[in-house]
Amino acid sequence: MADTRKSKPKPRPTGGQQPRRGSGTAAKTRQPDKGKLAKGAAARRLEEKRRRQRTLLWTGVAVATLVALIGLIVFMGREEPQAENRPVAPSALEAGRQAAGSEGVRTLPEAGRDHIAANQQPDNWNSNPPTSGDHLQTPLPPGVYDNEQDMRALVHNLEHGYVVILYKGIPDDQIEQLRDFVEARDGSKLVLAPYSGLEQNGVALTAWRNLELLQRVNMDVVQAFVNDFMIPIATRSSAPEPNAI
Repeated sequence: MADTRKSKPKPRPTGGQQPRRGSGTAAKTRQPDKGKLAKGAAARRLEEKRRRQRTLLWTGVAVATLVALIGLIVFMGREEPQAENRPVAPSALEAGRQAAGSEGVRTLPEAGRDHIAANQQPDNWNSNPPTSGDHLQTPLPPGVYDNEQDMRALVHNLEHGYVVILYKGIPDDQIEQLRDFVEARDGSKLVLAPYSGLEQNGVALTAWRNLELLQRVNMDVVQAFVNDFMIPIATRSSAPEPNAI
């Protein structure tokens, strides 16, 4: 008798099976998103551009600040040009001497020029104020002094071709005229200082071996004395060390 029983179907495997290689159902490889890549590149280019702009901006600011600082330093350190030492006409000098009560320049013999110690006093000065003679080893810097200075040092200045202007008991406006004159020639071989040792009130213009006494200030007389005796413009100086500072 034939077997009429149906064969049982084989059970399907439980759980998913991996498709075989080469199967048409294999997952495709994931491709990068081209749109996102493009956006990222654009963002990086924009940030790089901004970074360059910031760098240029701060560089410009730094350069401008440096230029301004240099300009300020130059401006603050700028010195006013020295006033010119104008010539004085003989007629103006004569009138000036009459107005100042001056008898003109006296030229004296050289009294000596040795150096002495700080505890020594010269004994060979031959005028008041002195225009030569023994003196200290170190002269004074040029300029305006509000207080009396050591005449032993000032004689050394005269030896170097300075003009030293001394005054006593004159009005403030006359002192201011002298001060303005000396300050306008800052760095020149000029000294202005009070000196109580003058025999009478007035002004003494001194150079090596030369002296002019004024009862009052006259700037034509002062200018003419400077022209004659202050190194390097001097036309009549007899200073023995004109090239010394």
